[in-house]
Order: sequence, then C-alpha cells, then structure tokens
Amino acid sequence: MSDNMKILYAIATLTLLSTSAQAWQIVTRCTHSIYFGSVCTKSFLDDPVRNPAQELEDEKARRASIEKWEAFCKPKRTYDNEGVVRLVYARKGCEFGRSE
Repeated sequence: MSDNMKILYAIATLTLLSTSAQAWQIVTRCTHSIYFGSVCTKSFLDDPVRNPAQELEDEKARRASIEKWEAFCKPKRTYDNEGVVRLVYARKGCEFGRSE
C-alpha cells in the first residue's frame, strides 16, 4: 500500500470519527431488584426538540442586549502602531461587558 493511500485512509477515518458526538452518546440505565438482580438497558441520547418560537424570542433578547451595550459603551475602532484593530469605549468597564 502506498503512502498516499495510507494518508487517504487516515483522513477518511478521522473524518468519520469527527462527526457529531451526540450521535455516539449512549445512555445506560440500570435498576436493581432483590429478586431479579440488575437489569440494564441502553439507548441513544435523543436530540432536544427544537422550538422555533423560543429560538426567535432568544435571538430578539440577544439583539436587544447587544443594542443596549452599544448605546451605553459607544465602541469605536482604532488602529495601534502595528495595524491591529482595537476598540475604544466611551465608559469604563465596557471591555468586561458592563452595560449600565
């Protein structure tokens, strides 16, 4: 087997292993009884049910929080001596998330 094929197989294996971790999670539940001993069942962890209305409400709240912070802190972009973008705030503590 050539080196190129080995590399290709390694990449394919890593790609398959790096898929969604939640699909690989297994939940084990065990019950104990005096008469029957231990009984264990295994099942896959289900994805949580999505609620589009709640997601929309959360997004609106997040945007409102960002707008409140921007109105309070008034961030402005500046460039330092090496050309790196820096933010300058109108009030102290804004770099730590202060919004009031």
